[in-house]
Amino acid sequence: MNWKHLFLIGKNIRYTLKKNLSSKSYSSFYILSRFQIDLKNGIWKKLVLIGSFCILYGYFYLQAEDDTFKYYNSSRLKEILEKGELKVAGDSSYEPFYIPNSKEGYPGFDYELGKAYADFLGVKYKFISYPEFNEFAEAIKNKEADIALSGISSNLERSKKLKFSEAYLAATPAALIRKSALPPPPEGNIITTQSFRSILDLSDLSGVTFAVRSFSNRHEYLLKNFKNNRIFTYVDTLSAWEAVKNGTANCLVADSFYIKGILLKDKSIASNFRPLLEPVQREDISAAFPQGDILFIRNFEFFLQELSRTGVLREMEDKYFNKSEWVPAQ
Repeated sequence: MNWKHLFLIGKNIRYTLKKNLSSKSYSSFYILSRFQIDLKNGIWKKLVLIGSFCILYGYFYLQAEDDTFKYYNSSRLKEILEKGELKVAGDSSYEPFYIPNSKEGYPGFDYELGKAYADFLGVKYKFISYPEFNEFAEAIKNKEADIALSGISSNLERSKKLKFSEAYLAATPAALIRKSALPPPPEGNIITTQSFRSILDLSDLSGVTFAVRSFSNRHEYLLKNFKNNRIFTYVDTLSAWEAVKNGTANCLVADSFYIKGILLKDKSIASNFRPLLEPVQREDISAAFPQGDILFIRNFEFFLQELSRTGVLREMEDKYFNKSEWVPAQ
């Protein structure tokens, strides 16, 4: 371990120590309480209590510090710093998280996030494209990739294969439905209470057929809430969207960021399709890491906290999901 590595992990090692010490300080108080020292009986007993606590706390501090460096020595983070390269897995076709044939300065949200993290670590950035989550998991397990960033929604089943960071974006299951599949708008001054703002608003509507990425959180959501509707599944969201455009289904279901990206990329779509973007269920978009690598995850979460604190994360979200400058020239 060289001084560069020590300085780098020192940026977030205090965070890890704080996590460990929160339980250690409690242990110190607990041990002392077993002696049942009466603080009202003289200054000497107070000094004994304070001195004993300092000794115990110092012991636990050293133990926590030792535990933290054990985490580092067994962490993928150590390998990355020694090799000088961060390998990030993602789906290169999942716009706008990654943007094929991108404009300069607009490589995609997750590409930009991964590159920024590599810069934070002081290592080279390498992107490796895989089409779906199971391949991300296999690549990380085999050390062909270190982390996965690809608009990934975390869930319990996926957590059996990879460990997730805290969320850096919050999405919802959303839809893009053909306007011809919706009831016609009322004529004249007729007042109606029927509206379509979220995917749940389609629950009482007949004739809706869905296209969705198989085994995704949105697929599970449809199976739970639309048991009587026909659901077409595809290997990726792009194929599901193509199925809706060619008429196989009349409603695309994807995460809200993907729907926003479609509308920003081609504004003419809004003339024939209606977006349903109101939240119905929170979906955490997170980074995926090797199982059990606590220090690596906390290092990344410290990095995320700094991006959030300084407003960079919000600027990136606005850049890719609220503005269309990223759209490649036709």
